[in-house]
Amino acid sequence: MPERLASALADFSPAVPGRQGRLDAMAAATLRTVASPGATPKLRHVTEQARSAAAALFLLILLASAGDAFADDERPGGAWVETWLQNRKLVQEWFGFRDTLVGWGITPSFRYATDLQANVLGGQRRGEAYAGEMFLDVDLDLGRLAGLTGLTFHVSGDWSSGTDLSADIGNFFSVAQYFEGNRTRLYTMFFQQSFFNGHLDVKVGRIATGDDFLTSPANVSLVNSALNPILLAVQANVPSVTDEPHATWGGRVTIWPIASFYVAAGAYYSDNTLDELRTDGTEFGIDTKHGYFVIGEVGYLLNYEKSATGLPGRYRAGGYYDSNRYTWLSEPDRQEQGNYGFFLLGEQMVYREGGSGSAPGLTLFGAFVYAPRQRINQLPWFASAGVSYTGLIPGRDKDAAAFALYYGAFSQDLPGQTYEVALEWTYAIAVAPGLTVQPDIQYIMRPSGRSSIGNALVVGAQLSIQF
Repeated sequence: MPERLASALADFSPAVPGRQGRLDAMAAATLRTVASPGATPKLRHVTEQARSAAAALFLLILLASAGDAFADDERPGGAWVETWLQNRKLVQEWFGFRDTLVGWGITPSFRYATDLQANVLGGQRRGEAYAGEMFLDVDLDLGRLAGLTGLTFHVSGDWSSGTDLSADIGNFFSVAQYFEGNRTRLYTMFFQQSFFNGHLDVKVGRIATGDDFLTSPANVSLVNSALNPILLAVQANVPSVTDEPHATWGGRVTIWPIASFYVAAGAYYSDNTLDELRTDGTEFGIDTKHGYFVIGEVGYLLNYEKSATGLPGRYRAGGYYDSNRYTWLSEPDRQEQGNYGFFLLGEQMVYREGGSGSAPGLTLFGAFVYAPRQRINQLPWFASAGVSYTGLIPGRDKDAAAFALYYGAFSQDLPGQTYEVALEWTYAIAVAPGLTVQPDIQYIMRPSGRSSIGNALVVGAQLSIQF
């Protein structure tokens, strides 16, 4: 029942519009290069970039102020910015054109998001960076278009731009979830079929693991990429694991025996030699010398029904296996076949303002990854915990405040690297329908597990807009 899950998560996370983040597999490989001895991080900060980032950050603050300066019944109707921000016809309906397409069975959407950040203390050096992504998604309901009940086709593309602030810091968990290099890409292209009134759902084509597995908590948007939109530790250990905006050939099956419990499995083509920061999504070939990646997950949704009176929660557990050959970290001349690991994720509302179905409240979340083979996994242990509060400020019921802690322990076969800890404080301001401005602070301890790199302080903001 994927549509039921989507509805449940929408109810569970009313404060976060749009996308919840992404970091691709080869961004993890880039971070590994930064963490490796003798690596030379990219040098790319110039005065013009700093000025552009500062100007854009000022614009974010201005938009947030504009959206928060007036109560809903006090907004001046004559101000063009206010009129645009609150114009449902433009933002959500495209002056009626989008509604017409949806009626035909064609659902387009446009998204843009950017991270504007500065490393103001510590790290390898100080710096500023902009990272952004623009997305175009089209869903075709082939039931309406061709009479094929339950069948849909989805295609999406992405334009990424900007630079990587973590290259300046020298840390492992990328501080900007929207850094994906500088490319225009084809992202997904797949068919999805629902059977037996949603009890069985199948997806086949160019898909990403991160669209269905290892996803971030539903009730909060985090800027650091350790947990959002996919568990970075798994990508770090298995570079071929994909998430938006990177896809590969694969299939996914989800079975819902009952409305609150599901079992899901996925199988994907796995090429861990691709530099996905340089690919454009048209790498359609399959080379038999490469392997496959399989993953399984069970999930339980607690009190997610609209009629439920209890506090909602979601709990997931699973494991994965990749068949490729992996080089030993301590002995580059040695390899072994296969890699595997296990993961746990959970989120639970523990306090709710108001009665049943009320959105404002306090939620706890956490994640854990264990990859047993330290000789080939650079991050065998990962753990995260956090708390979020929807509607923390009176009158701002759609805003979300959050704090998260990320911990990653490096392999014993990586001399001089112990663990990295990142702390994140963030506040997502729902300025208007489809527009979120999110101030964010991160503190990085022992970047890349090295005591020789000073603890870093990162400040910035994220902008997300969706039509």
